[in-house]
Amino acid sequence: MKIRFRHFMVLFLTLFFIFSVDSNAASTYRLTAKTICTTRTRVNVRKGPGIRYSVITTLKKGQKVTKVGTLGSWSVVKIQSKKYYIKSSYLKKLYKYIYVAGDGVNLRSGPGTNYRVKAVLPRNTRLKCTARIGNWMKATYNGSIAYISKPLTSIRKTTTTPGNTVASNNPTADSIRSKAISAATARIGNIYSQSNRNLPGYADCSSLMRDVFLAASGVNIGETTDQQIKRLTPYQKPLSALQPGDILMRIQPGSNHAAIYIGNNYYIHASSTLGKVAQSYYITGSTYWTCCYDAAAYCIANK
Repeated sequence: MKIRFRHFMVLFLTLFFIFSVDSNAASTYRLTAKTICTTRTRVNVRKGPGIRYSVITTLKKGQKVTKVGTLGSWSVVKIQSKKYYIKSSYLKKLYKYIYVAGDGVNLRSGPGTNYRVKAVLPRNTRLKCTARIGNWMKATYNGSIAYISKPLTSIRKTTTTPGNTVASNNPTADSIRSKAISAATARIGNIYSQSNRNLPGYADCSSLMRDVFLAASGVNIGETTDQQIKRLTPYQKPLSALQPGDILMRIQPGSNHAAIYIGNNYYIHASSTLGKVAQSYYITGSTYWTCCYDAAAYCIANK
C-alpha cells in the first residue's frame, strides 16, 4: 500500500504541476511586437509551451498567425482572441507592427539622417516593419519602403516620449521633450567643431543642446555647458529619474559634457572623440554622467 500511495502522490503532484503551469503560462511570457508570421510546415498549436501540453489545433504549411510573445523556444500566438503556443522554429516572420513614439517624427528614404525625409508622422502612427538595419527600422508606409529611427518607435501606443508609456501630467513638457529629440535626431552626422559651432552642419555639445531646445520651445537654455548648468540647476534631478528628452550632464573641471537622452538607453551628443553628432548607448549605472536636467520644465517656466 505504501508503494501504491507513493505512486499516487507522485502522479497527483505531477498533474498538479502541469495544470498549475498551464494556467499560469500566459502570464510568464515576454511580450513582443504584434508580428505576422507564416508556418514553415504543418504544425501543432498547443495549450502551453511544451509537447506535454494538449494540441488545440493543427495549422497547414503557409498559414498566417499572429505572434504576440515568446517563452523560451516557443512563440505565443493569438487565435480567436485566445493565446496558444507554437514552437518558434516552425514560424517565419513576415512583418511586425510598430508605432511612432514621438511627435513629428521623420520617416526617411534610407537608414540614416542623410537620406531625404519622405513624411513627418504623428505619434502612434502604425507601421508594418519588415526588418531592422542597425538602429533603423525598415517599414512600409503608403505602399512604399521607408525607414524610422528605432528609439523613436514602440511596440504599443504611447502617451508620452519614447521609452515611457505612462501618461504624463504635463503634456506641454512632453511636447517639448519629443520635439527636442526629433531636432537632435535630425542633427546626427553634423561635424564636431567648437570654432564653427554656430554654423550650419556643425556643433559642439553645448550648442547642440541649445539648438534642439530652442527649436522645440523657443527658449535658449544657455550658450555653454557652464551657463546651462547654472540656468538649469533648479531643474536638476538624479540619474535614477532620467526621462527621454532630459539633458545628461557630465560635470568635471575642464571636461563638462552634455547630451540629450532619447529613450531605450540611447542618447545623442556632439562627440569630440567621434568628430560628429552621434547616437551612443547609455550604460545604466555608469560613473561617467553626473546628473540630468529637466530642460523642458525650464523652457516652460521661461516662455
